[in-house]
Amino acid sequence: MPENNLIDAHHSAFAETPPPPTEAGQATQSDGVTEETTKAGLPVPLHHDPEIAAFLATMCQELPPFWTHLPREQMLGYGGIDDEWVPMCGPLRVEALTRDGSGRNWSRRVCFLDRDGCLRRETISEADILGKPRIVCAQLISSGLAIEGNRNDIIELIRRWPVEARILSVSRPGWMAETDVAPAYLLPDGKLLSAEPQRGETVELIHARSAAPPSGSLEGWKDSVGRLATGNPALICAISAVLAGPLLKHAGIETLGLNFHAPTSFGKTTVLIIAQSCIGPPELDRWTATNTALELICQQAHDGTLMLDEFPAQPSPAIVEALYMIGNGTGRARGNRKLTLEETAHWRTVLLSTSEKPIERILADVRIRMPEGIGVRLIDIPARSWEFGLFRTLHGHGSGHAFAEALQSAAREHYGHVLPVFVQRIIAQHSPLKDTLRPMVTRLRNLMLAAIGLPPNAKEGPVLRVLNRLALIAAAGEIGSRLGVMPWRKGTATSALVEIAVIWHRAHAARPPSTAEAMAARLAGYLRQNRHRLCPPGGEPDPDAIGWCDGRWIYLGIEAFRTEIAAGMPAGLAVQLLGDAGLLVPGGEQRSYQYRLPRCVDPDRARVYRLDRQRIEGG
Repeated sequence: MPENNLIDAHHSAFAETPPPPTEAGQATQSDGVTEETTKAGLPVPLHHDPEIAAFLATMCQELPPFWTHLPREQMLGYGGIDDEWVPMCGPLRVEALTRDGSGRNWSRRVCFLDRDGCLRRETISEADILGKPRIVCAQLISSGLAIEGNRNDIIELIRRWPVEARILSVSRPGWMAETDVAPAYLLPDGKLLSAEPQRGETVELIHARSAAPPSGSLEGWKDSVGRLATGNPALICAISAVLAGPLLKHAGIETLGLNFHAPTSFGKTTVLIIAQSCIGPPELDRWTATNTALELICQQAHDGTLMLDEFPAQPSPAIVEALYMIGNGTGRARGNRKLTLEETAHWRTVLLSTSEKPIERILADVRIRMPEGIGVRLIDIPARSWEFGLFRTLHGHGSGHAFAEALQSAAREHYGHVLPVFVQRIIAQHSPLKDTLRPMVTRLRNLMLAAIGLPPNAKEGPVLRVLNRLALIAAAGEIGSRLGVMPWRKGTATSALVEIAVIWHRAHAARPPSTAEAMAARLAGYLRQNRHRLCPPGGEPDPDAIGWCDGRWIYLGIEAFRTEIAAGMPAGLAVQLLGDAGLLVPGGEQRSYQYRLPRCVDPDRARVYRLDRQRIEGG
């Protein structure tokens, strides 16, 4: 292909090429585009579709020298000064140059008409354009571009296309970190919310969710869904949790999760549908998605909310891995062809989930211990805490089922308004919000501490970290009310979340131990209270006895161990935890921790669990 410097920059090849003959009813434009004309002599648009017509007109204006549009063939033609125009490929133009936030990974956005006449776009790496022209052409052909000419000429056309527009490609939504104008928030569908226009480039979200248009109105949502949520702490909590997503950054919290658990038909899925209506159509993702899909979903929920319905009762190792991944806010490490690590995905998000039992207990049933850090980030809320499952007030409906149907119907009529409006209004008050949010969270956390009977200066630990997260949800609901996004009175969200905190703390205090230290404390407390029920070696067994005791060992009966020490949890997990604590000593059998008593202790040689008395009483 001739270089552009072979001709005068002020003259194109078209000026030196004789114009092709025109037929009746046609007119030739100065840029080489032939259009039909009406009887009145007025030009007809290049295409009946306005978007395609604008694309063709812009393309014709930007075509480099030696290229022209052949409208009959719907092709781009290429030729020299004295050559005929040779059809090369379908109509295309380079719309913009794209790059990531670090100024790397430059690409070209190519817009073209496919063989069906539909407008399509492909992003092609600059590195591939230079080093892999065959792959680039294959990518375009696969997407529908007709290619008839030499691929090197077509690649050269794409490389030399004059382009000024810029696109900043980002991999996740949420608060923008790479903009000069702050603040700006990118919604999951790729729409940018900002107080001021961005610098001269478009911001584009990679893997954006389908942009379903909002339905109904914000006022309609407030009058239906928002009004029905009043008096129902679980609904207020879930809605406020959606508003907490954009506040995570300012509160210094990475991951916040709520899991509503109960048997079926207690309203768990309805709560998630109501929360989802704040963002878009009430469609929920499920825990059973692949881990790769869940990682992508988590990135799409950065600085927002992720809804996952139905944690399985028999979790696979992959789901357990996904649970840790979501709770830690970090994707899997990956390598590439260059034997270097790709950048690991990170996110901060609010997770709303449902299950039939507490996730910690589900994992315990399959002998998996949930780390304490994950338990703090994913807070189990019992759904049977109110009169109608997750509902306390039915607002005149005859049953919990009828109330759930009314909620879902309202959520399907009005959705997609709450989160965008909330973000726009906190952007307008961004500076005061940054200064007041953390003190507000602290004040609300102290209210919750008082409600569960702990002082404001309570020791840092799991309880305080959970209450911090619940306080942020309460703060989000109160801010939503103050900004007119929620129809609730002042204090409504606070009252609801304080009640949720009390319910959580009650369940937390009664839950089975999940660590060796907690299990050891349970055992020691039980033995202190039941010391009188241990028989001396060889003594006459008491009907109320729980085992035997000598100077070195405590021999605890199997029935007492299973019903008292392992209450509410698999006996195998209790055995494992006490073994990890060094209190339960194996009895010498290959596949069992049980110990068979010598005849001097029990003539019948009963099987027991042998416990180290000195370590229990000394610890």
